[in-house]
Amino acid sequence: MKKFLAFAVLALCVTGCTSFERQAFQTLSTSKAVIDTAQTDYEARTLPHNACAYTIINDAKAAQTAGVNAMVVYEEEKAAKADLTAQTAVVTSTLVQLPALIVKVKSLYSNPNCGGK
Repeated sequence: MKKFLAFAVLALCVTGCTSFERQAFQTLSTSKAVIDTAQTDYEARTLPHNACAYTIINDAKAAQTAGVNAMVVYEEEKAAKADLTAQTAVVTSTLVQLPALIVKVKSLYSNPNCGGK
């Protein structure tokens, strides 16, 4: 439910979003697409079933979920007109992990036995 709420709230703020919020949404939506594709390919055995691929995909999914959850709290605090300084830092520290994890996920296609590990 929180994932849906986060994406619904962010999708609706087309004109009322700050650049930080737009960038966070872009990071989350782009990473979600890559992770979902890798998960589908893993389940279809396009990517081999091994511990390395499993770990990389699940680490990326966990970071994605943490980012979504952080944005949900951010949006709740924004709606309550609270000071967003602390939650902005939480969101930023969560989202900064995603690019490196996405590189590892993408590397599974060129090196399926070990990806970027």
